[in-house]
Amino acid sequence: MPRPRLVGMKIGFKTSQTNVDWPTLAATWELADERPILDSGWLFDHFVALGEGGGGSHEAFTMLAALAARTTRLQLGHLVLSNTYRHPALTAKSAATVDHIAPGRFVLGLGAGWHEGEHAMYGLPLPPIGERITMLESAVRVIRALWRSPAGVSLDAPPYELRAAVCDPPPVTPGGPPIWLGTQGMRRGLGIVARLADGWNHTGEPETFEPKRDALLRHCEAARRDPSEIEISAQVFPRGGPATQREIALGYGRAGATHLILVTDAAAGPDGLERLIREVVQPLRDELG
Repeated sequence: MPRPRLVGMKIGFKTSQTNVDWPTLAATWELADERPILDSGWLFDHFVALGEGGGGSHEAFTMLAALAARTTRLQLGHLVLSNTYRHPALTAKSAATVDHIAPGRFVLGLGAGWHEGEHAMYGLPLPPIGERITMLESAVRVIRALWRSPAGVSLDAPPYELRAAVCDPPPVTPGGPPIWLGTQGMRRGLGIVARLADGWNHTGEPETFEPKRDALLRHCEAARRDPSEIEISAQVFPRGGPATQREIALGYGRAGATHLILVTDAAAGPDGLERLIREVVQPLRDELG
């Protein structure tokens, strides 16, 4: 496996945009943009709050575009967009637009989709997982084809089909923004990452990271892909307090992650972000050099 790259590790934050008002979220991200100790900021893609208590959630692409316009430095994106919520042609157009708002800073995070309740709520089809993985691979092909052929492209990528489709204006970033996939499947999903993606985002229990990392490396070898070309990120949830979050983050770094994403409560606002920086991010920087 590649030598863990602890020095130069990127550290970002994620504020899921649920049960929070726009002024609070905007102020939090503006503060983060002023703090170079943080490299990136992320949202999720859900229509309702997850977990107990429920609540509302702002729409993901609209909110990120607004935050992109209020920041100047942070890398930003979604971890991850559900491919089943939008046709990939729409995703390509929305992503190209955000790339104009935040040139060179936007990352397109994409996953196969999973939330049964949201799909049922809005009458959205949720095919079996095997079909969703096929759709995810086809979506990446559709998105890249649109970004790279602004004059028009025809493509059969079942279940999607393009006929002289255009993405005009094209992204500012040559070839389009990086694409990170949030798929966790060791057999098919990580194979798609190895062949087609610029990054992989791990979410789940920490003990599942190393087996998935090893599977990704095997897929890279089979695809003759240099694994160093793939940014490996891991979401670190605030379970057990700051010390636990720090230790889990360090474990990911030692196991080969190159970008740590620290999840924090959006409703805690700028004060909550300051606590995250003081209690988790700064100690991690001190430890990682």
